[in-house]
Amino acid sequence: MTPHHAQHRLSLYATAVAVATFGLLIAGGLVTSTDSGLAVPDWPLSYGTLFPPMVGGIRFEHSHRLLAGLVGILIVGLALWLQRAEPRRWVRRLGWIAVAMVGAQALLGGLTVLWLLPPQVSIAHACLGQSVFTIVVLLAWCLRPDWPQARPAAMAGSGMVRGFSLLIAAATGAQLVLGAVLRHTGLALPAHLSNGLLLLVAAGALTIGAARARATPLWPHLVRLDGLLVLQVIVGIQAAWYPTVIVRTAHVATGALLLAQAVVLAWATQRSLPTHPRQRWRDYLELTKPRLTALVLATTAAGFWLGMRRPAPGWACSLIGVLVGTACVAGGANALNQWAEHDADSRMRRTRSRPIPAGRLMPSAAWWFGVVVSLGGLMGLLLMSRIVCGLALLSWASYVLVYTPLKRITPLCTLVGAIPGALPPMIGWAAARGQLHPEAWVLFGIVFLWQLPHFLALAVLYRDDYMRAGFRMLPLVDPDSRSAAGQMVLYGLALLPVSLIPTSMGLAGGVYFAGAAVLSAGFVVLAARAAWLRSMQSAHQLFLASIVYLPALLGLLVCNKTPL
Repeated sequence: MTPHHAQHRLSLYATAVAVATFGLLIAGGLVTSTDSGLAVPDWPLSYGTLFPPMVGGIRFEHSHRLLAGLVGILIVGLALWLQRAEPRRWVRRLGWIAVAMVGAQALLGGLTVLWLLPPQVSIAHACLGQSVFTIVVLLAWCLRPDWPQARPAAMAGSGMVRGFSLLIAAATGAQLVLGAVLRHTGLALPAHLSNGLLLLVAAGALTIGAARARATPLWPHLVRLDGLLVLQVIVGIQAAWYPTVIVRTAHVATGALLLAQAVVLAWATQRSLPTHPRQRWRDYLELTKPRLTALVLATTAAGFWLGMRRPAPGWACSLIGVLVGTACVAGGANALNQWAEHDADSRMRRTRSRPIPAGRLMPSAAWWFGVVVSLGGLMGLLLMSRIVCGLALLSWASYVLVYTPLKRITPLCTLVGAIPGALPPMIGWAAARGQLHPEAWVLFGIVFLWQLPHFLALAVLYRDDYMRAGFRMLPLVDPDSRSAAGQMVLYGLALLPVSLIPTSMGLAGGVYFAGAAVLSAGFVVLAARAAWLRSMQSAHQLFLASIVYLPALLGLLVCNKTPL
């Protein structure tokens, strides 16, 4: 037998295993859609035998078990064949990973029965099953005889195409998890819908980008992806209005095909571009300013926790939903900020290594990324609450459309820029309570006042950089830094009483009051010292103290929260 024929037979076998695994997913969907998960109360046998009477729900559950056993044997056979005949080590490893996941899947399936369908185990079982199918499909795809010639030309994609293909794969995986949570608990519907909208927007942007880049080798993947997305939306609407067994099972099956196609598309896109995938991941992540976005999420989570009266069913899903939406809005705003300022960034030592000025990403790719991610986050938050979406939109607009251009015009930009940074705790509060209360405005005031000494100290440290970039920060128009020093002290003094208000309003207890008094007094002392000395060292110490201050204060507030 020639090597070509051997490769062809291996490819056909892998394809057959993928088809069998897809059939197993359909069988599993029938089990959950017909509520037959406990039709057989024991495991690994069924009523103590290998072949129980195939009546009622037993025929769905036991058929699922039989098919799972067959698929497990087929996947083990595929891994052994790969070990013997496949020269690529990563493909062999992928085969054994599939075997390990099948074993874990069998164990989870048994636990779902023995522990009477605990939601956590059922969700993990559902997600792992679709992950196994995705890996087998990926194996079947890379085992094609024409794989060595399957690499598209280097110009068949762009940074934007690569980034959105990865975003779609990640969003589809998240949709899988959210769908499993919804299917087994009835929770996470807003998050499921918002992530679905993000997926649709990203797929549309990817299709447009691929057309502009003339990435013709990717078109078969894109056509399948877009077709499956449309089909999944139609089936999802049907499942919401007419949740029949067939429709619900079809929703699961189409989701599995969509996940597999999204992963294959992402893999194909990575092969179409010369830059290393890990570097491209880091570039798009850097566009979102991860540390700044992490701070935004921390203050949002704090606002949510403080605004929640008491933990209620589904609160964790609501928190995850608002954090995902807020992360998208904040990350998209940061990406658009870098797009708007990439010329200035190229003149600053601190920012010249960012993806756009360093030439690793095209400005158009960053713009598309920022717009799509922002829109996806806003639409997701809109499904949760109009007030939450409105606050997020206000934060986005004040940062991108007001603060960013003002940096070249007036020193007041720092004051304006503190507004979008102070809105996240209000977003979290509104997500938890459905409306804003005076306590939410206090949280806004704390974060707002904290930002001003923080960013003024930063502007002092990078005065020369800002001058080269043409930004009119206060230390640039105030050469001896007297005005900046006075404002550091002024805002630090204002922060001291405002940080104590949560206790007087009944939001926090005495431990918080004492801790906040010490932290804020120390912050004022360092601000006064920086104002008196007006040295780089004292400004640097104030900047470092500000980084410690806010997490410590919010941590005390969260831990010493009083029941509302």
